[in-house]
Amino acid sequence: MATRQRKVERRRLKRKDNLRRGRITVLQRRQRLGSDVHPIHACTANRFWQDDGKASIFLARNVGDGRVTMAAFLVDTLAMGLKDAWGEIDIPTGDFDDMVSRYEEQIEVAPINIGTVRHLVYGGIELARRLGFRLPRRYERWTAILGPLPPGESPDMSLFLEDGKINLCCSMRDLQERLIGATPEQFLSRSDVTFMLMDDDFTLLDGEKGEDAFQEQLADLQTKILEEARQWCFANGQIPHKLLPDVVAAALESLPADIDADADESEFPSIDPCDPTALNTKRILSAKCSDNPAALDAAMDQFGAFINSKGRSGELIRTLNLPPSR
Repeated sequence: MATRQRKVERRRLKRKDNLRRGRITVLQRRQRLGSDVHPIHACTANRFWQDDGKASIFLARNVGDGRVTMAAFLVDTLAMGLKDAWGEIDIPTGDFDDMVSRYEEQIEVAPINIGTVRHLVYGGIELARRLGFRLPRRYERWTAILGPLPPGESPDMSLFLEDGKINLCCSMRDLQERLIGATPEQFLSRSDVTFMLMDDDFTLLDGEKGEDAFQEQLADLQTKILEEARQWCFANGQIPHKLLPDVVAAALESLPADIDADADESEFPSIDPCDPTALNTKRILSAKCSDNPAALDAAMDQFGAFINSKGRSGELIRTLNLPPSR
């Protein structure tokens, strides 16, 4: 009996050590991505961000073979801090350049120093926390591309607010969704807050990408899709893969923002979650699961079989009662 207990304990310690090693490996990879090992391809922002009170930032680092990994940030320097953070892993350099060119058609942009960007983004995180605003989902994934501030250096908070006053300019809906720890009425009654409430919000990143609004719209459906996928697994004699929840979450992030549940069936393309150009799922997951590609592929295959059982994305959308795009 004692021998069995020792074996169990050794296995437990080994699993714990493997988990620790895995975490260290992921951390090291993120640190390399945010370092000069991957030189900066471009780092731009709207030219007059200081006057606008909002900095819309695009950063790309070369990862080899004509490809980049990019991150984009929207920082409200007058009130909410970091409002948006998203990115793309390992995309053709031309795709990034085309995206920035389209953005330049809307607003004048200029190069910005990576050091200033770090102060804006990390300072925006600090400001959001101080004032009680919700930070973007998984923002740490994309701040890793920035790299850290120099040791011992703190964000320059002089870049934020005006004379210590909060100048809020947004819709009531945006305020309700982002504010935590207080009601909008309580926040707006603060003596250090001036505000202008609008009918709707237009942000430079949200308008270009349209990703955050769609993600928020579909977030509450993740549980339903996962449950549907698990039921399919059990019905087909399979054990749901441990990474299935991550695959479902990434697939939701990757759905195109112009899907219309009322469209004709023929308008929907086939969905193959194993193809990163179709859903981008594997790119999103690779940052989290790059240390175990075999497990990632197995989970992707299982979810792919579930999707294929639905035929086309239109059928899946209608089965799960997904909302139409805005």
